[in-house]
Amino acid sequence: MGGTSHDDLRRLAVWLARRREVDELMAVLTQYGPTAGERVAAHLDALQLLLAAEADAFARYRAGAPVLPQRPLPAVRPEDDEQTSANVHSLAAARLVRRAP
Repeated sequence: MGGTSHDDLRRLAVWLARRREVDELMAVLTQYGPTAGERVAAHLDALQLLLAAEADAFARYRAGAPVLPQRPLPAVRPEDDEQTSANVHSLAAARLVRRAP
């Protein structure tokens, strides 16, 4: 499919914006622990729509991306550390930490 670098950047920006919408909504819904599961469950239909929009934007980006050799993603955590558990972090809190002097 291909296209200009402007088109590629636009598709990437749209996908990242959709991804960010999902992340920001999840940060709001999962704040304050104990009721997070209920808040998420009460918004499953809306979440499904956002996730579908994000998946569609990624598919459009992928369809227009140049064909390049694929490499594995950089390691985010040690692969052999079975004691590592998943942690949920607020994106808003992470942004505040990054902005601090």
